[in-house]
Amino acid sequence: MKNIIIFTFILIFLSCKAQDFEKISISRTDVSELYVNDENSTELFYYKYLPKNSIKGVLVIIPSGGELVENTLKQITLQKIAVKKGIMVIVPSINWGTNNREAEFKLLDKIFSEIVIKHKVSKDKFIIGGLSNGAMISLTYAEKATKNPEKFFLIPKGVFALDAPLDQARFYKYCEREIERNIYKPAVDEAKWMKNNCDSIYGGSPEKFPEKYVENSIYSYGAKDGGNAKYLKKIPLLMFTDLDTDWLINQRHRDLNDWNGIDIISMINQLKIMGNENAKVIVSQGKGVRLDGTKNPHSWSIMNSEVCLNWIIETIDK
Repeated sequence: MKNIIIFTFILIFLSCKAQDFEKISISRTDVSELYVNDENSTELFYYKYLPKNSIKGVLVIIPSGGELVENTLKQITLQKIAVKKGIMVIVPSINWGTNNREAEFKLLDKIFSEIVIKHKVSKDKFIIGGLSNGAMISLTYAEKATKNPEKFFLIPKGVFALDAPLDQARFYKYCEREIERNIYKPAVDEAKWMKNNCDSIYGGSPEKFPEKYVENSIYSYGAKDGGNAKYLKKIPLLMFTDLDTDWLINQRHRDLNDWNGIDIISMINQLKIMGNENAKVIVSQGKGVRLDGTKNPHSWSIMNSEVCLNWIIETIDK
């Protein structure tokens, strides 16, 4: 019996050693539907990658809309190479969320607080980022934390963002064009849902309620100082977008007005005009490939993980 217990202990020990991350449960309920496509589960959690030696900083990677944490991690190497350089990596189970983002921010602050208390990491060593919805959450957190620091646990040291929709007014117009084109049904259905959601939240179109769209956008083209983008003028940013004109035209029958890169480049330019020399955009061409192998510029593959990690280390060290 004693030998069996010892053998079982060894197996458990080896299993833990072989696993390079730890799954931390933080809630058994998900009343705000922050994490979807997880069947009947309501658990909220985060994956934690802990470096072997001292912790230089914390990298937070937020999945895109509807994407499982595990599928995010299958598409990137950033978490693996970051932890080797002394960066703790956190991947929270947030892939959907609320309109005002309060539930997402509350969950993030809970995670950040746990990390700071348990691992004695400085609050000014956090980098956050993600793809699409994850990028929007990261950028919005940074803006609101800068605007109202007393309401947030920390202000991110930097943000990385992949192909984030930034301007709600422009995005509304894209939805109208997609519905009118009526070519690719999944995109048309998504555009109808998003347009109806905006109509419900803001009361109508950007033409009728322009101030509401500026108030709720990460960046607003033509607004003074880019609207809420002014709160990013002191925060280092690294943004990625991919210009695949073949995919735009032949796969979706779209043009450059439907490309997220327009606002991304515009915002980075606006931030540089306002003095942010640490705002950068990397535009790739045709690098977008989804997990299932299909071409799509709205993908994790447009990010060069090595380039992103070097930027993260430089930002943390500043």
